[in-house]
Amino acid sequence: MNANNTAKLLPIISDEEKLEVSLEGDKAIIKLSSWNEDLGWCGQKTLRVDINMLDDLHRAIAAARVRVNKQKDTETPLVNKVLAFPVFS
Repeated sequence: MNANNTAKLLPIISDEEKLEVSLEGDKAIIKLSSWNEDLGWCGQKTLRVDINMLDDLHRAIAAARVRVNKQKDTETPLVNKVLAFPVFS
């Protein structure tokens, strides 16, 4: 990729956080911003990753996602037991 080229990718947005990824030269820039009612979007963290590491980053994120999904599947839901009250006649 040419050092003068910059490509912005679509951001991932929730109500309170935004994650933007852009490519600048030989770096991928990942920016985390949070929403503040008074200030708007405020940058929190920026991570610059060599583009040669993107495949490894993708694998690490995918492995984390698989682990989180497995944990969700193995969690036992809380079961409420309802006790019958005795009826006196």
